[in-house]
Parts: sequence; C-alpha cells; structure tokens
Amino acid sequence: MTEKKLRVGQAGIANHGRTILNAIHDSGNFQLVSCFDINVAAAQQVGKEFAASIKQSYDELVNDPGIDAVALVTPNHLHPEQVEKAVKAKKHIFVEKPIANTVLEAKRMIAQAEEAELVFMVGHNTRRRLVFRRAKELLNQKIIGQIIAVEANLSRSVGLRPEMPAWKADRKTCPLVPMMQLGIHFVDTVEYLIAPVARVSCFAANIAMPNQALDATAAILQLESGVPVSLTSYYVSADTYFVRIYGTKGTIHCFPLKLQLDLLENGNFKESVHEDYSSEGAGSYILQMREFGECILGGGKTETGGIEGLRALAVIEAMVKSVEQHTAVELRDLL
Repeated sequence: MTEKKLRVGQAGIANHGRTILNAIHDSGNFQLVSCFDINVAAAQQVGKEFAASIKQSYDELVNDPGIDAVALVTPNHLHPEQVEKAVKAKKHIFVEKPIANTVLEAKRMIAQAEEAELVFMVGHNTRRRLVFRRAKELLNQKIIGQIIAVEANLSRSVGLRPEMPAWKADRKTCPLVPMMQLGIHFVDTVEYLIAPVARVSCFAANIAMPNQALDATAAILQLESGVPVSLTSYYVSADTYFVRIYGTKGTIHCFPLKLQLDLLENGNFKESVHEDYSSEGAGSYILQMREFGECILGGGKTETGGIEGLRALAVIEAMVKSVEQHTAVELRDLL
C-alpha cells in the first residue's frame, strides 16, 4: 500500500456506482474528492459520507484541477463523449464495462487515451474473482486434460424491475441488453481463461421487456483454439451464474463463491473436490481499483485495458450482427 493517495472524481454513484465507490475507498491508493450524479439525493449522501465535493455536471467534475483521475460508472452510450472530455482534461480514466456501444467508438477512445499517455482501465472485474483465478491455475496445470467445451449462463431479473433505467430498454443506447450488461463479463473471462473468440452466432428474443428490447439471448462462440462455448444471458429471469469448463479428464464448475472440480480416471468418475470462496466479498473490485492506482503511480499497464475492453465489446457487436443477419460473424471482420 502506498502512502500517496491519488485524487479521483466519480461520475455515477448510485446502484453499481456504490460498489465502485467502496472499492475506491478500500483500494488504499485513492481518495474520492468529488462526485457527480443526476440523482441529487445520492450525490448529497456520498458527498457527506466521503467528505467529497458535489459537482453540478460532468464537465465541472472532469475539469476540476484537484483530481488526478475519473471513474465513470455511467450509461454505456455516454462513455465515448465522457472519455474524450477526460482525455482533454488530462485525467486518467476508469470506465465501467462495456467500454462503449460500438467497436468504432472503442477504437477511437483507446487511441485518444494512448496519444495522451493516460492510464485507461475498463471495469472487467469478473476475471479477478477468486474462483476464476483458481480455475486459471487448474487449467494451466492441465488438471482436466484437453479442454472440450465451455457452458456459461449469467442472468438477472433487472428487466422486470420498475426502477430499471429507460436506456437499458432502448436498442440504440443498449443493444442486446443481456449480453451487453451481463454476458460480456463471461466473454472477457473465457478469453482470459482459455483463448480469444474467433467467430460468433447468436439468437435473441423479446419476452417481457418494453420497447421490444431483446431480453433473452443465446450464443455459440468458437475460440481460436477451436473450442466451442455456449453462452446464455437473460435479463428477465432469476439470478443465474455459472461457468463450466469440460475437459477429457474432468470438469471445472465455477460459481460466484465456490468451485467444484469433478475428476475422471480412465473415463470413469474418480472424485469431486469443492473449494469455498464465500469470504471474498468485494475483493475483485478492490483489486481492480488498486491496480488502476498502481498503474497511474508506477506507469504499468492495466490487465483489463482498452484492448481487452474492445475485444469483449467486439464479441457482443458480433452477436448483434448475427441476430440481425441470421449468420455467423467472424471477429476479424470487426477488429
């Protein structure tokens, strides 16, 4: 932990913004000094709790000479303009996933941050969860032999809630909402665990959300290694969260707070090993924000920078095109 604390201003402090606020506080190298949110009551509460200055607009926040960095926990479609303003203000940038809504926007954002020599982190915390760090170790050790396939589902009932923001039900501001908001976590995690995605095929439907938003999605991804991945995500169902990695010698089952390893011997079941991570709490978010600060102070490269954010987004954009064109989409055609 460093003695020096970087000064950060955060835009978007309600809901998930609170998670990032707490991670900033617990990171050890940041101090929240200013905040902005259109939810005035939330801003006032945070300002009082953290002794932070309450700004009346994002422009006022980002142009504050008293901050070193900005944390953006804002609607996806606002990210490109907000990042551009942060670059002009010479502020280091943390932006929640997805990096943007389109590959073209993401590429422009990355180029702007690189040209200004600013640290740019995209909030893909999921790969930092203990269960996935452990899964990575097991895969490196080839405990389950050759990888055969992956199945994953990340779903929530957000689309059924009356307080859901309107922009999430608008295909212009949030295309393919379950994958853009939820499934993208597992896209990045699978690329981290195994290999980059090469091609995508996707099906989607509107079941319960307004404005014909596509709230139920199922995709088949093929990794560059050839391994097929089945990824489903629904925005109008009970919470579901799992990644299963199948191998010739066993299966790794990843859940939010536990891991199950089923092992085979000569094709027959041998044993199950269970590991508990229920004490993790908000650890992955704290690690993420601490790394952001360390990269600013030490000049390092973030694990989930612009390129990682771009790749995950490209897979979602490929899903959108697949749904629209009724065909498989090659990632290289987007990247």
